[in-house]
Amino acid sequence: MDSGVVFYVPGVALTVVLALKARSLKDTWRDPLIASSNAILLIGAVVCILSAPPTITVVNAATGISNFSAPLVYCGMTALSGGYLVLMTAWRGGPRHRLDRRILLIASFCTAVVVGIVVLFALADVPVERTRDLDTYYAGTPYMREMILLYLAFHSVASLLLTGMCLSWVRAVTGITRTGLVLVVIGACFDLSFQAAKYTAMAARWSGRDWDFLSTDVSPPLVATAGIFVATGFALPRLGPSVADSLRARRRCRLLRPLWAEVRGLPTPTGSGIPWWTPPVVRLTQQEIAILDGVLACGPYLDPEVRDTAYAEVSGQPAPDSPPRTVPGTTVRLTPQEHATVVAEAAMLAAARIRMAGRHEPCEADRTGPLDSMEKPHLRVGLAQALRSSPVVAAARRRAALHDVRRN
Repeated sequence: MDSGVVFYVPGVALTVVLALKARSLKDTWRDPLIASSNAILLIGAVVCILSAPPTITVVNAATGISNFSAPLVYCGMTALSGGYLVLMTAWRGGPRHRLDRRILLIASFCTAVVVGIVVLFALADVPVERTRDLDTYYAGTPYMREMILLYLAFHSVASLLLTGMCLSWVRAVTGITRTGLVLVVIGACFDLSFQAAKYTAMAARWSGRDWDFLSTDVSPPLVATAGIFVATGFALPRLGPSVADSLRARRRCRLLRPLWAEVRGLPTPTGSGIPWWTPPVVRLTQQEIAILDGVLACGPYLDPEVRDTAYAEVSGQPAPDSPPRTVPGTTVRLTPQEHATVVAEAAMLAAARIRMAGRHEPCEADRTGPLDSMEKPHLRVGLAQALRSSPVVAAARRRAALHDVRRN
């Protein structure tokens, strides 16, 4: 695989995750935890992109300083390691004064390491540009060697601390937070493997051996994988619930679509058009409001005789003591009485739509309020699926359509 792709793919992936979280930033950007997790995603994406050999070449050429990308990437990795520790410390919680003291200590160490990297690079003599094997090529160069080891040492300490903090906490939490911690630990293991490969390659150079492949071929995919796991682990507790809500809303929108289609286009206060780009949770709310308004608009045309006929057809199918039945294509379970009710009301609604389309006079019976099936979420799903697949509802449609033809 191209060495640039190894870094660009996780960089783009982290950017996508950050973009997905951007919707919630308007009202929550002041939250320290959210700000820290977003900063980690941003720094991680930038470091991945800056670490790619094509980007290294462009940055070095733009600055006119050979190997300028090295301290830039190392400082970014140092900030990323510090960010992980800060966010984990904030996650663990505790007295405010103790948290502030720990975060200040982490920030001080990070700052000292960054200053050390910059100073050591300024003192080093590194005229030959190396885009892939800088660590091993300059493993014996004064000051440059110390700069590389300083960065690796801090990164190793941060990874070990991060792993220890996660392992000590993982048994105390459950659910999505625990999943996030497990992902962080997996990422930290990949990161420690990356560091082991770097240390081994440099040690081989010091002993006169050439194991550069560990630094140039083995370590890049390890650190890229580590970055994705760790960043995803930190983002999951914040991003996961909203994604789960969106998936549930999308599924419910799909289940209610036959009912929405039945009343779509009716003159209602809210209208029935919902833009395709509407977020799933908002879309579900708008869809259910449009459905309720549409059913209310059908109220004058709902014929109780159609409902009673359909109910009589359905109620005799299952025995009264039959167990609850699952609505086809869903996990919704209805009792025999609930099933008969939703099918009967679906037939009445389908016939009412045909009466409205044929410009019939409203029914003499006065109906107020929505259908009984509109009162509970699982009954609304049953109503929608009955409109889609019930033969009793289809028969009611045919009878209503035939009556409309004879009338005209």
